[in-house]
Amino acid sequence: MESNPPADTRARILVADDEADITMVLGDLLEEQGYAVDTAADGAEAWERSQQEPFDVIITDLKMPNMGGLDLLRKVREAGQRAVVIIMTGFATVETAIEALKVGAYDYVLKPFKVGELLLVVERAVEKLRLEDENLHLREQITLLRLSEAVASSLSVDEVLSIVGEAALTEVQADAIELWFRPPGAAAFTRRMGVDRDGELTPVLANMGTLEASLDGRPHLQVQGDDLLPLLSDEARDRIQSLLTVPLRRGGQLLGILNAYSRRGRNAFRPRDEKALIVLGDRAATSLENALLYADLENTFRETIQGFAHAIEAKDAYTHGHSENVTRLCDGAARAMGLDGEFRDALRQAGLLHDIGKIGIPSSILNKPGKLTPEEYEAIKGHPAMGQRILDPISFLREVVPVVYHHHERFDGTGYPTGLGGAEIPLASRLMAVADTYDAMTSDRAYRRGLSHKEAVAELRRCAGTQFDPECVDAFLEAFGDGTGES
Repeated sequence: MESNPPADTRARILVADDEADITMVLGDLLEEQGYAVDTAADGAEAWERSQQEPFDVIITDLKMPNMGGLDLLRKVREAGQRAVVIIMTGFATVETAIEALKVGAYDYVLKPFKVGELLLVVERAVEKLRLEDENLHLREQITLLRLSEAVASSLSVDEVLSIVGEAALTEVQADAIELWFRPPGAAAFTRRMGVDRDGELTPVLANMGTLEASLDGRPHLQVQGDDLLPLLSDEARDRIQSLLTVPLRRGGQLLGILNAYSRRGRNAFRPRDEKALIVLGDRAATSLENALLYADLENTFRETIQGFAHAIEAKDAYTHGHSENVTRLCDGAARAMGLDGEFRDALRQAGLLHDIGKIGIPSSILNKPGKLTPEEYEAIKGHPAMGQRILDPISFLREVVPVVYHHHERFDGTGYPTGLGGAEIPLASRLMAVADTYDAMTSDRAYRRGLSHKEAVAELRRCAGTQFDPECVDAFLEAFGDGTGES
């Protein structure tokens, strides 16, 4: 496996001229000044070299065979390369000088030139790039700080992965990125993101089995050339020349792998790219660990709350399974209305917890076989508010609280606890009112037998527009039948 060599921090300069004496003399002079220099005999060769590896400065003659300096300059600018281009010519005109500067030349040098003047132009060009790099580095640090804060503040695994993937694509200037995730206890990775710089989905690019083995405890890995081939999928081998990969580790456990890909070979990813991806990967791993712990805690809370709900039903033998029935009926009606999965998730949670406030009501009232006294009825009416007080402190149930609180409101505004009416009542509460009443009507009680489906449907229809939202009744009947098929 190819190791990461020490970075050459010297400014890289490409000299393109069809006069070999000029390229040789300039090359020697620039190398004496501490620059890393390469040469090309014409614009076409220079363009090919610039595609293979990045240059800081390109010094090019204006007129050369195959491709002249202006055409080379245009290609460099169209490709978005960072190189500063200096045009040399012995056939200067005002028009060509203006055209070169309009296309994006940094400077225009006349032949024959004084060596000191040319070296000064090159020095200014390199200094310009250095200042741009410093500004870019500062902006990157600010961006990484903001991204780190965004990642660290999220407690959703999907949100963390999305933020990290999008940030990696932007910060590293990769041609594509992939993000793989393996939850604790899972045997294999799953690809959670794979996009190119245009936001288009990519085929699978990594051979994950080989890549995981190659990481082998390393903080990152950058690979090019033939060493890269075993780490890529068959689809990627003709498209990808460089890979920068960072493991998302926490507590000795490999949670994920973040891959950045480039179509360029040598020097595709700079040291600051490595640093940015490592920082991002480290913050992501910490946040993923927090998100997984939060998910476990959330599940524990939810199971505890549901245990309370079951404890309520255990106080009344006649309402056993009521919460599960209401949840099922609510979900069916919500599906019939075309409501999305996020809405239905909150509705299902509310269905399981809608009567949790009854934990504060004495069993003698809940199980009373006869008619309730006014005082006992008032105690019963207090269970939505009690449910609100129980659920309010639990942040991940914030969408559930209003549904539970208002599920005994009536469409005509005569319900409790607040007397809301019509669309003022949350839609989930309006759906729950239909499902809750239907299950109560069709369940046996100590003082009566449950109604048939047909009888309960007739009662729902009779109360549509007064007790119930007519649209919710229609959705319920669409999901569970209108009773016309019964004898």
